[in-house]
Amino acid sequence: MLIVCALVAPAVADDKSAPDKADANAPPATAQTTGDTAPAVTFHKGQIGVSARMAFGERAIATYDNKYYCGELDATAKYGNAPVCSQRIPFSLGLEASYGVSTTAELVVEMRLGLERDFGASANADGPRPFFIAPGARFFFSEAKRAKLFVQPEVVFDFTGYKDAAGMSRGNDFGFRGLEGLWIDFHRAYGMYFFVGETIEMARWLDAGFEIGAGFQGRYP
Repeated sequence: MLIVCALVAPAVADDKSAPDKADANAPPATAQTTGDTAPAVTFHKGQIGVSARMAFGERAIATYDNKYYCGELDATAKYGNAPVCSQRIPFSLGLEASYGVSTTAELVVEMRLGLERDFGASANADGPRPFFIAPGARFFFSEAKRAKLFVQPEVVFDFTGYKDAAGMSRGNDFGFRGLEGLWIDFHRAYGMYFFVGETIEMARWLDAGFEIGAGFQGRYP
């Protein structure tokens, strides 16, 4: 009888230790995929974006020759046209396509379509609707949760069809444009932004504009 008990006791002890060995080899309970390493919703890398924006602004135009009308008259000038004009920028719709090349940068191309007509060749003439294309890039910084700041330099190719008093085309214009503002992403697929913008063109005349506005962007995937 003593011999049987001596043989059974070690077997029972081994059975009790088996669960402990299994528990030691089991993975920790906290080792789960939580998605903490996934990019934040404000990252645009690899996404195609489409944006629309509106803005209001003012501009000043200095003509290289005051025989050209820039929106204001001056009875004291040789040709009766003011050499420097200041006025509201015609209300326009800005459309933009973008692609996120990194977590902090997007390549962009902006197209502006005039909803109002600009000044014509003379005080009584109808003018063209503004139209330009501006490729560039947008850079993000100072990210805080879903909000961040951005700067957006662009090169402007202005195809607005201005004409002189004889009805001849004034040609196209060339310049530079910059946007700076606050970007807020509500979701990985969409966000909105507020901005100030500066544009300077120099081929037809020296045209400097300042504007403030807001826009909305959708992205995929």
